[in-house]
Amino acid sequence: MRSLSQGGSQTSFTRTSLTPSTSAIASRTWPGSSPATGQDGAVRASEVYFNRDMRNHYTTSVLVGDYLYGFSSGILTAMDFLTGKVAWRDRSVGKGNCIYAEARLYCMGEDGVVGLIEPKPAAYAEKSRFEISRGSYPTWTPPVVANGRLYLREQDNLYSYDVKRSN
Repeated sequence: MRSLSQGGSQTSFTRTSLTPSTSAIASRTWPGSSPATGQDGAVRASEVYFNRDMRNHYTTSVLVGDYLYGFSSGILTAMDFLTGKVAWRDRSVGKGNCIYAEARLYCMGEDGVVGLIEPKPAAYAEKSRFEISRGSYPTWTPPVVANGRLYLREQDNLYSYDVKRSN
């Protein structure tokens, strides 16, 4: 880990190897945060676009094809990765987390609402929805899909569902 000091604030970063065709996404929500640049000149990054249309809080967007899907200020958002143009927004399951598995987005809101979303740039396409019981605190754990099972955790409980496709 290296540390840079710029303008009185200190930024820590780790070196990551990127291939020439690799793209990186930087989402800054907190005031005063900024990307760090190396001093050796080996890696250069340039800003392609800047907007406030994908402001992740405690979750990360997922890239499916040329579109990012993620929660921006509690609203599920589809954004063209190359241009930054928003394709659609939907309140969906409320503020939460999304993962991509088996050609679907599995989204869980912090209030325990779970949605199965088809990742389509043209429009929001919810296939199904249900709700898990939860305690008195928000649920911030992302869903997990492994070996044909969907795992959902809230503060006190772990739920497991068979999500294998029928033949």
